Amino acid sequence: MKKHNPKRVAAAVLIAGVALGAVAWKQSVRAGDREVPVLADIPASLEAAPGEGEVARSYSVTGMCCESCTRKLHARALEIEGVEACAVDLWEEQLFMITKTSVPSERLLSTLNFDKYTAVELKTGS
Repeated sequence: MKKHNPKRVAAAVLIAGVALGAVAWKQSVRAGDREVPVLADIPASLEAAPGEGEVARSYSVTGMCCESCTRKLHARALEIEGVEACAVDLWEEQLFMITKTSVPSERLLSTLNFDKYTAVELKTGS
């Protein structure tokens, strides 16, 4: 049996730890008390406010478990005519949109309820 050099083993472990730490750091940011994944090009909240003839809508979405789910829902929402912006929060299981006021809620719900995803519109206090 070949003996391992303890210094080489320690160096390999250190290098692997640094590499894993860098990957974890790139894929998460601190938000209050929790780690939030940074999803490439998928915002977790809307930065813009609705303009003239637009409305903000929010949905609770069950069935999301990973970045792939977030991407699917985001892409699906942006395919709907009249959707101006979309954000998906994986951890809170919510989807936010800015849409034209003329877009019926039923069309949005029928598009967002597919495969394993179930969306329910959250009513705002207006």
